[in-house]
Amino acid sequence: MLEQVRRTIEEYHMAKGGRVIVGLSGGADSVCLLHILRRLAPHYGWELQAVHIHHGLRGAEADRDAAFAMNFAQSLGVSCQVVSFDVAAEARKQGRSTEEMGRILRYETFSKLAGENGQIAVAHHANDQAETLLMRLCRGTGLLGLTGMAPVRGNIIRPLLFCSRKEIEAYCKENGLMYQEDSTNKDTAYTRNKIRHEALPLLEEVHSGSTAHLAETAALLAADSDFLEQAAKAAYAETKLNENPITLSCEKLSALHPALRMRVLRYAMADMLGSSKNISHVHLQDVESLLAKQSGTSVKTAGGLVVHRQYDRLIFGRAEKKQAGFSYAIPLGTDVFVQEAELLVESGVFSGKREEIPLDGCTNVFDYDKITQNLCCRTRKAGDQITLPGGTKKLKSFFIDEKIPADVRGSIPLIACGRDIVWIYGGRTSAKFAPDAQTTQYVWIRITEAHHNERKN
Repeated sequence: MLEQVRRTIEEYHMAKGGRVIVGLSGGADSVCLLHILRRLAPHYGWELQAVHIHHGLRGAEADRDAAFAMNFAQSLGVSCQVVSFDVAAEARKQGRSTEEMGRILRYETFSKLAGENGQIAVAHHANDQAETLLMRLCRGTGLLGLTGMAPVRGNIIRPLLFCSRKEIEAYCKENGLMYQEDSTNKDTAYTRNKIRHEALPLLEEVHSGSTAHLAETAALLAADSDFLEQAAKAAYAETKLNENPITLSCEKLSALHPALRMRVLRYAMADMLGSSKNISHVHLQDVESLLAKQSGTSVKTAGGLVVHRQYDRLIFGRAEKKQAGFSYAIPLGTDVFVQEAELLVESGVFSGKREEIPLDGCTNVFDYDKITQNLCCRTRKAGDQITLPGGTKKLKSFFIDEKIPADVRGSIPLIACGRDIVWIYGGRTSAKFAPDAQTTQYVWIRITEAHHNERKN
């Protein structure tokens, strides 16, 4: 078994040397792992530290496990740290199951102790892999889910992943290693325990070696999945038109093989949500259905995410309350803070040469005499129009021609003179108010991002 572990370490490039945090529950799996890693540490240049997590769930039994882990690690000459949590209380606070909360706290602790360059060794084995595979099959999953647990994920390594539970128990017996039994592992009310104690033994009766074959299948599928994921990342970069908000090309998406297309959509949704955890195949199908629908349609999907079809684009955004319109008078020479858009509008009148007015991308200049009404900064209204070199156009038609998404048109700040739009912030200015050879006085307007009336740029 020692040689099997050594092959796994070398095949999956786990031997980076330096600090290795070893999760030590006190059960047979983690006892075996720490013992083997202690034997191999001099060869690979590892500095081992065992960590036992006391979850605060099993009373005196958990206390005994913690004491055992500390004593066992010390017997090997390995330092051990016991970290305690009230997992049940934290689970209630965050609205999670105790199992999920315990896993989150364990890995957060391991990661903190490992630091930037350290590794985390955990004792998952072939039986765990087979259980994971069966659980995901029963719940429904795609290829990625069928890959099970990876031998290496980030700085997490699983040296025992291709060793069976029987091999681990035999190793402990051969080396005189004592270990603890967690009473909750026998409770078949938990899905994983039911698969472990009932489903897997039945499969072994049907076909000897089923557990090992399931673990091997997961490893084979992992290679195929890795290839597809790499191809999907390249396709995602190719179809992405914009980063904020994430916008994908419908034409390029439609041309992709369905296997790649679904992965690209998952990447886009995961980037918006921060994780792919709660994205189901149904969610992906809902988003994909927009490719066959007309512009202006949308779907609400995982995590409150809303995806809009706008012309040849899929735009990924959050569901937001409809923004109320706003209107602020712009007295020339007075700074105005537009709270809803977090913009600072500065303005003034200038009688010198136009070239003397500094233009920096945030400033526009207009003919003072052509502005016959008070200026304001507001959102759109019915009847708004803008004068372009080719003539006057309704603002609504302008937005449609420019393919401005319908859901953002109502929040675009406008500088207006009555119903005439002087300047669409971030876009066009009106030809009606443009300076010409007869202009003697200029109105300059500068719009910058601001926060609580303090300019950002």
